[in-house]
Amino acid sequence: MKDKKKSGRYHTNKKVKSSIDKLLKQNARNVSNFCTGSKYDLKTQEAFDLAWSNIENDIKELDEQMYNIIVKQDD
Repeated sequence: MKDKKKSGRYHTNKKVKSSIDKLLKQNARNVSNFCTGSKYDLKTQEAFDLAWSNIENDIKELDEQMYNIIVKQDD
């Protein structure tokens, strides 16, 4: 049996999971549209980095364990 504290809120709370999934979808859209000239293109690296930083901070507020997993991928 899994320890719920080790799993993080992403795996134990449907609302948190839904919110984080929505944020990750937003980031996927940002990545896929970057430098394409589409209406979702953030245009500059600075805007792109700021958007990702905001998403990371929102995830951290929802589930710090998930945040720690995500920021490791930035390395």
